[in-house]
Amino acid sequence: MQDWIDRCETGRFWIANARLVDPASERVVTGALHVADGRIAGRREGAAPEGGDPVLDAGGLHLAPGLVDMHVHLREPGREDRETVATGSRAAARGGVTTMACMPNTDPPVDSGAMVRFVREKAAAAGLCRVLPVGAVTLGQAGRQLADLGEMHAAGAVAFSDDGLPVADAALLRHAMEHALTWDLLLISHAEEPALSQGGHMHEGAMATRLGLKGIPRESEDVAVDRDLRLAGMTGARLHIAHVSSRGAVDILRRAKAAGVRATAEVTPHHLLLTDADLADYDPHKKMNPPLREAADQEALVQGLLDGTLDCVATDHAPHTEVDKGQEFAAAPFGVTGLETALAAVLTRLVATGLMPLPRALALLTSRPAAILGIEAGRLDDGAPADLVLFDPAERWTVRGAETASLAANTAFEGMELTGRVRATFLGGRPIYLREAAGASTPGAEHWYPRPWREEAARA
Repeated sequence: MQDWIDRCETGRFWIANARLVDPASERVVTGALHVADGRIAGRREGAAPEGGDPVLDAGGLHLAPGLVDMHVHLREPGREDRETVATGSRAAARGGVTTMACMPNTDPPVDSGAMVRFVREKAAAAGLCRVLPVGAVTLGQAGRQLADLGEMHAAGAVAFSDDGLPVADAALLRHAMEHALTWDLLLISHAEEPALSQGGHMHEGAMATRLGLKGIPRESEDVAVDRDLRLAGMTGARLHIAHVSSRGAVDILRRAKAAGVRATAEVTPHHLLLTDADLADYDPHKKMNPPLREAADQEALVQGLLDGTLDCVATDHAPHTEVDKGQEFAAAPFGVTGLETALAAVLTRLVATGLMPLPRALALLTSRPAAILGIEAGRLDDGAPADLVLFDPAERWTVRGAETASLAANTAFEGMELTGRVRATFLGGRPIYLREAAGASTPGAEHWYPRPWREEAARA
């Protein structure tokens, strides 16, 4: 691994003997990719040219654009015991995520230009991931007064949401949408009707009855999705629906898109892999909002991805302490981690089952969320940032929360065997995470290289 670092030192090198996966063109070819000064400087089928820049041998692994996760919670400021921008960035690097958009429900919330700059400065200091702050729609996320969207946009906010809470006042949400049109800003909807979901712990259905837990009906989501999409159609605003979980919401989205509403939507890995049947043992690590729903809902989500009703996969990475998640199910908070398992979860659910070819599945994690956010990421085009992930799509591994790079261990996939694992992550043309192969002298050893990366590499 040190040899790789040495070869990258000039900022110009080839990654050769790789399966190049371009989600945008849906092509996979064996070849080499050239990196120069932090950007992709070309690619070619076959071997890298001789006698030029140093060559990194990828050993036949797959090379793709770094993942773009447009929905994470980093908890800083206010709950640094759960996660920080730095530890979340570390987990992102391990999962092949090179860009992530972080939600504003911190303490205090990210509802001003100063708070947006605070998050960006923390991310720059960590140097392991491009972190894009999402600003709050309302001051303090209190749902009463519109925040200064223009100020936050100027400071670097990539979108706006009160995620964790819905904007319950329809008139205020309409006003936010009309205001957002000034800059054509993206609003992200946490679609939930609190009057229907309040006090619930899991999906309302037969399993909730069997477990004796108050349920959250899927109509809580459906009603809110319908309202928010109608307002988006009324105003012409761009609206993204977060963490879709119900079959009704998928149908509503499908009709709205057909009617011309400027809408996009995401689904989480845990809703693709798990259902409410997985809660039979009262595991609080599988408690999230929206909750795991029934098999018919999960099938609707998969179909929504296949027909384009749902646009991308985002983790809703929501770390909690062991003490918080160690409570009984009804008392435990909602939320699960996901940065380190997103790629494997998508490959396991969609690619290994033959439902979707690899490039198209990767587009759900790269080019599509990048396009929604309007950022330069998720592609292998010449001139694009050399944010890359090198992975083995066939490697099987077992998820263990105790082995996470995050501060939090509350994965919903504890003990599950997933397919596909990251071996290296590059940010701006420099390796920031490397994992030794099984046949290496120290198999499984991991190395992170935050800025200044050369000095860190020398100490590793």
